[in-house]
Amino acid sequence: MTLIGRNIGRRALAAICACLLVGSLASTATAQDEPAFVFPCGDGFEFTAEPGQPITFLCGWGTQGGPGLIVSFLNSYQATLVVKDDEGDTVLSIGPAEFATLWGDPESFPSGFDDVTCAGPTGQGVFWSYLLEGGLPEGTYSVTLEETLRHPVTDGFLTCWSADGTRLVSPPDHLFSGSWEAVSTLIVED
Repeated sequence: MTLIGRNIGRRALAAICACLLVGSLASTATAQDEPAFVFPCGDGFEFTAEPGQPITFLCGWGTQGGPGLIVSFLNSYQATLVVKDDEGDTVLSIGPAEFATLWGDPESFPSGFDDVTCAGPTGQGVFWSYLLEGGLPEGTYSVTLEETLRHPVTDGFLTCWSADGTRLVSPPDHLFSGSWEAVSTLIVED
């Protein structure tokens, strides 16, 4: 359970990084032509959109190290995204086969952050996104992301140290595998 818990923490970190990537866009967008953003990899969050507003579902995985860590992650990762209305009816379901096609190309970024130093010069990130162009009608929706890592993967953060010299992650907590679920709420209203 510790590995899954740590993985969820890293997934929340990835969600925060995704938020930073979209910069000035917030999870609540008020202009109908701008999409609302939902980051379903974090558990227990609440997002809002307007009726009929496009909705972008977005999340990712980040590593410290080369592209091989991303390839290993993508080969292990399997997910299902389900959105249900307040009566329990499924309004969106993306299964593992379609989900695998949603990933973008990996992006590189400088290694280290906020008083953290990493051994390698670069990190990698990869993000998936799905645009629900027609949005949803007014209502409250549950957004469930079920994720599985079919074989152990590492995010490379075991090569990083905080300013006080403490290693961010130590073996064996550097390997992630197993299954978990994140459930958030999406409120669609004017």
